[in-house]
Amino acid sequence: MFNKVEKERLLKLLGKIKDKTVIVEGARDKKILYSLGFTKIITVRHGPYGTATKIKDKEVCILTDFDRAGEELAKKLNLFLQSYGCKVDRFTRRKLKFMFVKLRLTAIEDLKSLR
Repeated sequence: MFNKVEKERLLKLLGKIKDKTVIVEGARDKKILYSLGFTKIITVRHGPYGTATKIKDKEVCILTDFDRAGEELAKKLNLFLQSYGCKVDRFTRRKLKFMFVKLRLTAIEDLKSLR
């Protein structure tokens, strides 16, 4: 699915945020990120507001899918998290979105082909 250069670029970008708290939509996304070395992964179980109230870290990256529903969820999470004083890494999300579009991917779960 990925050529060697694309895979290396994507892994390098993901490597920059491995130590941050990341928020994903579900258990499958969480499992994929664990397999790629992420350790601080939170799933959206209690909606965007409920999830935002449970975040203890001051810096997070939102890794919801890049489809319409995932983008809408990311916007809501961003709003709530910032209102609680969290710094949201929107720059990395934009870079990942660009790479996903280029590679014709939409879901975080699609990263399973990187393993």
